[in-house]
Amino acid sequence: MSQATTPCLGLRVGILLIAVLMAGCGSRGPKLGAVKGRVTMDGQPLSKVIVTFVPASGGISSSGVTNEQGEYELACPLGRGAVIGQHRVYVQSQPATVSGDAIVPDEDDPSYRPDPYASVRAPEFLEKIPARYNTQSQLVYEVKSGTNVIDLALTSQP
Repeated sequence: MSQATTPCLGLRVGILLIAVLMAGCGSRGPKLGAVKGRVTMDGQPLSKVIVTFVPASGGISSSGVTNEQGEYELACPLGRGAVIGQHRVYVQSQPATVSGDAIVPDEDDPSYRPDPYASVRAPEFLEKIPARYNTQSQLVYEVKSGTNVIDLALTSQP
């Protein structure tokens, strides 16, 4: 072989190797479908609630939090969306956070008695969404390839 053809052969092999490596990238893991929608309770949007889609056949769950209009979009560790297939859907409230107008005790007050267990005691949490949509959810939806719009119209009465 002449020296003029050796660099061309090396270049061709290099391009072929890069093409093979690139073809293998991005095909790992389950396929996702984009999922977005709106969550309402008795016709009113639910804001700051957690929407979770859990694959019926097992696998990676997807979740999202609703905005002020009750709109959500799902994501998971694999990217935006949810695994294609049947899912059990859970909708639950988030525990309330301490607001800016919370009363902070005055530690200089002689009657102040610190609570030694305050840092380990969980705050009381009252779920405002009926159990049939979270802990006992019977909501089942199918995620398909492409974009899925799944609105969740919840009711407070059975």
